[in-house]
Amino acid sequence: MSRVALGSIAGLKPAAAVRPRASRVVVRAMADKPAPGSLQVVAPINGDPYIGMLETPVTSAPLVAWYLSNLPAYRTGVSPLLRGVEIGLAHGFFLVGPFIKLGPLRNTDVADIVGCINGAALVLILTLALTAYSSTTFQQKKPTVGVKTLSGRTLNPDPLQTAEGWNNFTAGFAVGGLSGVAWAYICTQILPYYS
Repeated sequence: MSRVALGSIAGLKPAAAVRPRASRVVVRAMADKPAPGSLQVVAPINGDPYIGMLETPVTSAPLVAWYLSNLPAYRTGVSPLLRGVEIGLAHGFFLVGPFIKLGPLRNTDVADIVGCINGAALVLILTLALTAYSSTTFQQKKPTVGVKTLSGRTLNPDPLQTAEGWNNFTAGFAVGGLSGVAWAYICTQILPYYS
């Protein structure tokens, strides 16, 4: 059936002939040139939007880059075991405080001991999580493809990105975390201004 026939069946007739309008919409993903007087503060890193990282005044500051490159997780010259010990010491030491001061036994005489036991338990739970991550991420041997710089120099891969390196990191985290908890307990007992 034609449109006119359907209109007369329904009791509706078109008032005038309908003709399609020409589309004048132009879609642009990005302007060719920024507007005069505008400054682009946030842009894709190296001008490539497919990398998935934005370059901002904070992320591209030399001080921030220096700080991030000196964190234990990114220091490739240090063995994964020592990186795990360093990260574990910091986490174990600072995990105890909230359990002691905010736990349900905070107003009792055993708050220090119970808080440290809870901190040690959390370190062990995090160690189990690191082990589970290792067993799922590094299940199969991947072919090693050499990574080179633009000048052709070969870059050594990070030993932490292997199953053995991650297992060493996990062992170091467990030892460091439990040592940090022990040191926190010692500090709660010998520091005079703690209580």
